Amino acid sequence: MTGPAAAPPPPRVRRADLERWAAAMLGAAGIPEDDAALAARTLVRCDMRGFRTHGLARLCDYLKKIAAGEIAREAPNPPPPSAPVFTYQAGGILGQVAGPRAVDQALALAAEHPVVACQIQNSAHLGALGVNLLRAADAGCAALMFQATPPVIGAPGAKRPMIGNNPLAMVAPRPGRPAFVVDMACCVAARGNILLAARNGEPIPEGWALDREGEPTTDAEAALLGSLLPAGGHKGLALAMMVEILAGSLAGATFRDSLNPAGGVASGGGRLNALVLVFNPDLLQGRAAYEEHIAAWTAHYGAAGGPSARIPGERAHEAEQAAERDGVPLPPAIIDELKAAGAGANIPFPAIERGHGPDQQ
Repeated sequence: MTGPAAAPPPPRVRRADLERWAAAMLGAAGIPEDDAALAARTLVRCDMRGFRTHGLARLCDYLKKIAAGEIAREAPNPPPPSAPVFTYQAGGILGQVAGPRAVDQALALAAEHPVVACQIQNSAHLGALGVNLLRAADAGCAALMFQATPPVIGAPGAKRPMIGNNPLAMVAPRPGRPAFVVDMACCVAARGNILLAARNGEPIPEGWALDREGEPTTDAEAALLGSLLPAGGHKGLALAMMVEILAGSLAGATFRDSLNPAGGVASGGGRLNALVLVFNPDLLQGRAAYEEHIAAWTAHYGAAGGPSARIPGERAHEAEQAAERDGVPLPPAIIDELKAAGAGANIPFPAIERGHGPDQQ
């Protein structure tokens, strides 16, 4: 007997072509050239590292929000901060611009300060927080990022969302190894996964979400009108509350109930707050002590756990290297959506280099 046929490889597009195309689309929507290029790099890097729910699958939604005025085209341009605790006023711009810009400002201060804290105010959704933070690890710093989002999580029986999925991420450099990267929301599955399932007409696994009556559901559309379930039950709820305080209460946020009158979560637009913390090992215990300790505990972890004991960030690093070499994999349905958007803007989608899917252009 023969087993089931292997799934065809996904279509792939060269990174540079995707970045140029996405930047052109954002530029056509009125985003300044440098910001459009930065946002495009950030979105494409999400796809390269396997975070498809926060990559180019989000682009069309962002373009609609830009056109509707929910996301601002340009941000204020204040002078660079000089104190190790500062506020980055995003002015409602794309999170894929606000996040990296705020981290860059924090890194500049971390050259002289062991710990730097940045409050990001009035940003759109920051996307994959860990991707925004990779620039910190590249600079030899550890960093944390938290974002307070509109309520989307509920507990069984809840007929409306109770608190945001409130993502958090941490990166840390490792000598001679891929950076440690943790990036997670406080729900069982990111809402982006449910959006993709709804778009594809697919069910979602049990234990992901509740409908608007507070009952468990595997219907993606019903889940979008209801609530997401917290990861780890009460522990996930507690973690979401911690992020709400760090990135909301302490960062000057104004709480807004996100529920639409018809149910489901309203657009967060460009009015979310976040917190970034950057740590410079050179100015804490010293680089040598830091590198010795992180190398020792990760080596012990790997030896004790065997071949399956991966450090967070390793798999995404391998995926990024493969995408750089072979092209960025994209689901055919997303390519079709992007091609249609590009045709509408008279910006043809780039050629597909590898895999099976939509015809090459």
